[in-house]
Amino acid sequence: MTNGNTYFLRNNDRSPRGRQDRAVGRRLIAVGWVLRVGGAVLGLGSVFVAQACVRHLLEGTSHQGGWLLALLVCVPVFFLGWCGFALGRVWAQSGRRHTAEILDPLRAAHSAGHVLYLRPFDLDQVMSAMPLELSGGGAGAANLFFLSGRTQEEDMVRRFRRLGRVLAIGRPGEVLPEAGAERMYVADDEWQRVVSGLIARAGVVTLSVGTGRGTVWEFMESLRVLPPERLVLLIYCDRTAYDEFRAVVAEQCALPEYPPPARPERPRWEVLMNGGRKRLLWDFALKGVIVFGPDWQPRFVRFDPSTLRVPSVFSVRKLLRRELDPVLDRLKALPARR
Repeated sequence: MTNGNTYFLRNNDRSPRGRQDRAVGRRLIAVGWVLRVGGAVLGLGSVFVAQACVRHLLEGTSHQGGWLLALLVCVPVFFLGWCGFALGRVWAQSGRRHTAEILDPLRAAHSAGHVLYLRPFDLDQVMSAMPLELSGGGAGAANLFFLSGRTQEEDMVRRFRRLGRVLAIGRPGEVLPEAGAERMYVADDEWQRVVSGLIARAGVVTLSVGTGRGTVWEFMESLRVLPPERLVLLIYCDRTAYDEFRAVVAEQCALPEYPPPARPERPRWEVLMNGGRKRLLWDFALKGVIVFGPDWQPRFVRFDPSTLRVPSVFSVRKLLRRELDPVLDRLKALPARR
């Protein structure tokens, strides 16, 4: 019986290793990049040509029929470019799943100093998705071709990898491992022993909050065997789900309340400059992190988009660096575990 989070697998031979094909994966990655680059060239080119056509049509210059025809041609070229770009993202991601590292649980269980990534398995659907809009909620046809090809999990792993190898338990029954953390697969009667050992020897444990029994057990086990400054809670959920988790673990650990927006109300000029209130509803996939002091005193570090006057790719990156980098620097400074 599974609960949506525990690591049930009847035997380790059901690892998806046999379904991986590294040669196919490398080809998918290469073709994916070609499609992305080619699609971006077509798409961006059609956008710039269309803008020039509209400008000439509005100015009433000569050869109006030619400019109108060119504008009409830009429409299918744009969609052809977008289809190629989008397909390239998907194929490259599929290729990375074929080439993802699958670990021997017996060897991985004796590693030390790693970053352990724990999460409810139903979060994998969210974490395996690629962004469909620019960070900051950027709009515009041209911006589509600047979307990242990394999944949410790959983006998280990229940030925490500076602290060590990022390990995770693979979801039972998955056809291929998700791209991101290095995965291992364990039997249903072994998962708690394996995870407990991985927690005890981890340099850092990152745990995405959730109310599944497995997630709650992992949090309790982290409280039991892990120094407090080595635990980081990842808040990928909304306020309601976080409050549910907070209530479940309240007897063991008093977690802070979900911080309200720093600026819930925006001036009218700011709403207009951001393209309307709907765009101002944009939020990070990773809403924030909770870190702990030596006495298990928690601190909620919220990545609050309401602090940005005009969200953009650059201002969002600056906000993340300002809030997350000190957390990572503090974790990096911890003594190495052997």
